Amino acid sequence: MQPLRTLQRIATRAPWPDLAPLVDGSLAGRLPQAQARLWSLVLRARRVPHRVRALAGGYTVQVPARFMRQAVDEITLYHHENVSPHPSIPLPPVEERSRATLAAMLGLCAFFVITHRPWSEFGSYPQYWHFVGAGDAARMLDGQWWRMFTALTLHADPAHMASNAVIGGAFLVLLSRRIGSGAAWLLAVLAGGLGNVLNVLAHGPAHLSVGFSTAVFGAAGALAGLKAVSGEGTLTQPQPQLQASTRGWLLPVAAGLALLASLGTAGENTDIGAHFFGLVAGGLLGLAVGILAVRHGYPNADQGQRLNQLFGVLAALLLVGAWAWAWDFGLPASLPGH
Repeated sequence: MQPLRTLQRIATRAPWPDLAPLVDGSLAGRLPQAQARLWSLVLRARRVPHRVRALAGGYTVQVPARFMRQAVDEITLYHHENVSPHPSIPLPPVEERSRATLAAMLGLCAFFVITHRPWSEFGSYPQYWHFVGAGDAARMLDGQWWRMFTALTLHADPAHMASNAVIGGAFLVLLSRRIGSGAAWLLAVLAGGLGNVLNVLAHGPAHLSVGFSTAVFGAAGALAGLKAVSGEGTLTQPQPQLQASTRGWLLPVAAGLALLASLGTAGENTDIGAHFFGLVAGGLLGLAVGILAVRHGYPNADQGQRLNQLFGVLAALLLVGAWAWAWDFGLPASLPGH
């Protein structure tokens, strides 16, 4: 009879509810790993029984029903005392991987190979690509808008391409993990295009530029803008948290400025203005996206995945459409020497 009574007690034992719906109204079992660990540390410090479980869609922090009110109060009090006065930017519910960004960077390298060797059977020559797609300021000011985007995909030499692929890939992976790969690439392409336009306006019609580095610095600026809006840089938090808090938004800015000071100014053909204006354009776009995220939040997992895919398609269409426009309107009947 004793085993039967034990089974009955287990069957009638009160459940361990999920904390998330009671703390902030979010879905049960969808906490990011970092937040679940933070809540567990808070509860452990206050000696509140709890358990953390990994589920298919995220993590859950569960507490016995009789400790639920204490657990909610402790976590709420912790957030009131330690979280900055700015709301945090909500992260995508599904962990973002870097495969899409790596695939896109490989595509950019493949495009470099295609455009840097002659394909006479197809009538394709390197000078043709640069003639219709390089960031020629005079032609851009004359209305050839597509060059703001096509110039991002052209590079002067293999070393130029390799440095942009490695450094750009690192920044875009970091940005992808925060807002999704599709949104990250769309932000980078838009920041690169806007940076090229600002650079042309600053230098005048005699300027010429190529390279994805404008978008690379745009990704670094976007990271800083997003983190600044989320409050991960406020200096109004208690002193013990000052170092970690400041590092939140200063890190991408410092990295971008370090790149600007080293790689961004190295060599006589380096376009310092494009790098600087890419960083500025990315920061402005990151601030805008951060404000929208704080005010409206992220959609649910399914909607977020569809939007992320849409943003990725839009980023690709900007580049493909710009090149289609370039070849349709930019190439004259004949080029000098051909």
